[in-house]
Amino acid sequence: MKKLVMILMAFCLTMPATVNAQSKAVKKEVKAKMKDYKKRGYEVFGTSRTLESVLTKHFTTLEEKDGKVMEIVGFARAKSYNVAATAAQNSAANRYATTASAQVKGRMLADMANDVANLEAEFDKFYAAYEAKVEQEIRGELRPSFSVMKKNDDGTIQVEAFYLVDEDAASRARINAFKNSQAESAAAQKYAQRVSDFVNERVIPEN
Repeated sequence: MKKLVMILMAFCLTMPATVNAQSKAVKKEVKAKMKDYKKRGYEVFGTSRTLESVLTKHFTTLEEKDGKVMEIVGFARAKSYNVAATAAQNSAANRYATTASAQVKGRMLADMANDVANLEAEFDKFYAAYEAKVEQEIRGELRPSFSVMKKNDDGTIQVEAFYLVDEDAASRARINAFKNSQAESAAAQKYAQRVSDFVNERVIPEN
């Protein structure tokens, strides 16, 4: 019993320090991001909350989830807010799908070079189908976090939209995409187990 009490006390003593460290990291990221947006002329839109507030919530969520949630950014330029916002969402889904497809292709070329070379056309069909299906599947998993915009000199609207995606949900999206794209390629069916191993690997698009 005494040992348990001591463990709990030690946990309580170290917890504030951990929380404080996380808070400092978030504050640092928020400060840097606000400075960057101010320099580039961006402002938050689509919410009544301040830029600092939405940034703090965004980075705090990423910090607390510790790798279980990722951010995906969509970029767009259009003549209206609504069109730009929709285009940014499409951009985010497309960037994730492109990265997922390229990652699987890279892993297959590295680990199955001879087989892939002999069936290049078949695998190309699979990559294209897989990418399209991932984009379709991941779109439903994008959780809007915040968006920023600026008006360009030509009257168009420049938008950067940030989304949060749960890795478990993203993994399911990739697996569903793989299952629904196997029919496009006999080679993908033949090497289904190997391909599925690569599909299961985490995908993180570069911002």
